[in-house]
Amino acid sequence: MGRNHLLSAIGLLATLASCQPQKHLDDPWIRRVLVTLDQRPTDDEAYTEVLQIRPNTNVFGTFPYVWLYQQARPGNFSGYANWLRRIGERPVLWDSTLAQKDLEQLTLRLKQKGYFYPEASYDLQTSRRGATLTYSLAPGQITTVASVEYFSMGPGVEPYLEALQSSSTLLQGETPLHMEHLDAERRRVSRFLQERGFFTFGPEAVHFEVDTLGKPFGAAVTVRLDNWIRSSEYGTVEEPHRIWIVRNAMGSWPASLSLNPTGIERLPWIPTGLPFQASKVQSSTSQLRQIPAVQSGRWQFAMVGDSLNATLSLVPSPRVGITWKGESTALSGIYGVQSSIDLFDNNPWGGLEHVHLTLSGGVGAQWADSSALFNTYFLDLESGIQWPGIWGWNDAPVQTASTRVSLSLGRQYRREFDRLAIRAAMNYLWTDREGGQWELSPTDLTYIDLRQIDSTFYQALSIKSGFQDVLLLGPRLRIVRPSVQRGRWERRTEWTMETSGILTDLVARGLHPQGAEIRTVGQVPYAHYLRAKLDMRWLRRGTKDRDWAFRTVLGELYTLQNTPGLPPFERAFFAGGSNDLRGWINFRLGPGALPLAVFDSTGYLGSGTRKLLVQSEYRFPLTGSLSGALFSDAGNTWLTARNVEQSANPMLQNPSIQERVVFHPARILEQSAWDAGLGLRYDLDFFVIRVDWGFQLYDPRRLGDQPWFRIGDWSQRSTLNFGLGMPF
Repeated sequence: MGRNHLLSAIGLLATLASCQPQKHLDDPWIRRVLVTLDQRPTDDEAYTEVLQIRPNTNVFGTFPYVWLYQQARPGNFSGYANWLRRIGERPVLWDSTLAQKDLEQLTLRLKQKGYFYPEASYDLQTSRRGATLTYSLAPGQITTVASVEYFSMGPGVEPYLEALQSSSTLLQGETPLHMEHLDAERRRVSRFLQERGFFTFGPEAVHFEVDTLGKPFGAAVTVRLDNWIRSSEYGTVEEPHRIWIVRNAMGSWPASLSLNPTGIERLPWIPTGLPFQASKVQSSTSQLRQIPAVQSGRWQFAMVGDSLNATLSLVPSPRVGITWKGESTALSGIYGVQSSIDLFDNNPWGGLEHVHLTLSGGVGAQWADSSALFNTYFLDLESGIQWPGIWGWNDAPVQTASTRVSLSLGRQYRREFDRLAIRAAMNYLWTDREGGQWELSPTDLTYIDLRQIDSTFYQALSIKSGFQDVLLLGPRLRIVRPSVQRGRWERRTEWTMETSGILTDLVARGLHPQGAEIRTVGQVPYAHYLRAKLDMRWLRRGTKDRDWAFRTVLGELYTLQNTPGLPPFERAFFAGGSNDLRGWINFRLGPGALPLAVFDSTGYLGSGTRKLLVQSEYRFPLTGSLSGALFSDAGNTWLTARNVEQSANPMLQNPSIQERVVFHPARILEQSAWDAGLGLRYDLDFFVIRVDWGFQLYDPRRLGDQPWFRIGDWSQRSTLNFGLGMPF
């Protein structure tokens, strides 16, 4: 049977690879489109995005979407045939008219980049497998900015011309005469003057005059700053720009938004008695969007003489309400299904407070040969209050900020253990001027209460210190850099850093240097470690919602004196799960190549102090709200030699086990797990239901006993994952 499955898979791949759309078509089918610059191929989207002739989607050298489209025979308009046409792609055929239009657009794009004398042509090469269309571009010599002169049509701006000239972005080296450079300079000039009180000066007042006479490759650029053009009862009026002073700032909101003096003070007011500054208005508007009690807010300005009267108009949010969120979690990928119900009260005491009571729950929803469908779950009840600004630092130099205090009670259950967690924390949340999101918890206290644990499972644990009553106390910092978009690519980066017990240990050992080796607070040992994690994600948007997504996770945890050996369970790194290595259930993989027999015989809980995860996923639409995905994940967790040396677990003292679980660069490939699979996603607009079926292509637990996947073992070496939201 295994051989038949393998032959079937090979046959399907061979069919797709040998599919030649050209043999069913009369006109040349465009298999490939190339753009060359000075005879060198380029994939610069500045050129490829203007093309009207674009090849069909190529998946590893095959064209499955064209193949699907062609399965709907001409003249057949049944529901199934129309579905094939909808999810497939119509073959892209040769069209000389479109090719000529592409040449015109490519030539225009070169001129916009400063190449005013380009040459462009195309060439079509046909074969039985399809045609290759090549656009050949010879840009020639680029025209650069040789000189820049600024002048104003009105006297108000003239004192600033010298500063504009000296800071001009057009005079930084040999700047190409590029349309994007001119647009950027237009915006810079507008921002520069609006920051100095010129309320009426916008980008539309900046005009460029370019002279290349006698110097075809060196342009003399004149930047003309026009007067203010406004409408009046007598028609269009032209006036010189002038500096406007913000004389008054007042608020306007309905009576349903009842604010006390503290609430009014917490509103992001702009300064008065000073010249208008656009950045202050933008910052204020951004801060308003972060206040839950305010649904929307904007500044309105009335001109009175040479001054401005500013009014902050607010629309309040609903006072009380209930929200439900369905989402996946990033907690090591353990809980694929997680949701929460949030009961909130906005502005209960008139100080723009936000009070909430949140009930959250999650389950590890995975199905494999060795696990029940719902193999672990958690419940958490949290109450908290949040208000605008950083408490204790009213003038913090940040874009937006808030302070949150919370108290929560949670339960984590698995058949081997049952634990309660009580947490109290104060968090500062702010956004910096570059858009980065920061979350600092200077005081974060968690008490773990172990209610019950299976004795056999406990004996097998390497992290016994994690399965006892323990205190986690120390600061935490989370940084999320804003998404960066370049062409079709988007990038997002998140750092998390935390410590526990640093200050507590210094005080305890300073006051009682001869005390016990493991110190306690109220007879409960405190965790003592440093932890860091980096999560990087990329998304490449394709045509027709066919996207590639990539993710890399790096984690490191260093235990200190009061936590010798291995860290608390709460803060260790895990592998497997609905959002992690989807070929394995959670806790059943790692550290390193720990043998499968250990998990089967002892119920061992896999974890480590070092983590590496690499994920890729191809997402494509199927029909309506249903989409599919092909994915692959690789990585694992490991221990360090220091962890093993300090551990009291007898199993980890075995040299053969140490070699399999301790991280070493030379063994990283053979100890890394690798899976691949396919998934379905159904988009309900407010959340996504997800099913992923992962196959263990390479299982390091089986080193020495067939670690590579075999078709006949698919039922024992695959995992069905259920989740809400995208995995990353």
